[in-house]
Amino acid sequence: MQPLSSSDQVALSAVRLATEQDIPAIQRLINANLDKLLPRTDEEIRELLPTWWVAVEDGEIVGTCCLEVYSPKIAELRSLAVSDRARGKGYGAALVKVATDTAQALGIRQVLVVTSTPEFFEALGFGTALGEKYALFWNGSGSVRAHNASKADQ
Repeated sequence: MQPLSSSDQVALSAVRLATEQDIPAIQRLINANLDKLLPRTDEEIRELLPTWWVAVEDGEIVGTCCLEVYSPKIAELRSLAVSDRARGKGYGAALVKVATDTAQALGIRQVLVVTSTPEFFEALGFGTALGEKYALFWNGSGSVRAHNASKADQ
């Protein structure tokens, strides 16, 4: 990531680990952004509290994100949300910095993000891995079509 500006440093000082008492505020932020985020249950959030952060402004939680660790090699930055009134103040970048610093401290080599705003993450140093151009997902329903097998062999 690039060096933080002075306003980003102020935002960074507003970031702390989330607590169980923060779960309702985290849910409000996630639910206000369901057009871009997947819903989370209270239990999911509770399980991830060791790597879940919030940004606080004037005593109110205005941002949140989570680092979900999948293995010693890879983690996903999830549930990044900043309230409308707090956008543009550096909280999103500060939350990403804390998450990626944590990944680095844990020795995790790659942090992935699934996003509808790639330009935000690209500005923070995220990019394609190993020159890949696409992240492809199987949605868990139906079976893989056999007629696509010939393309997989190419």
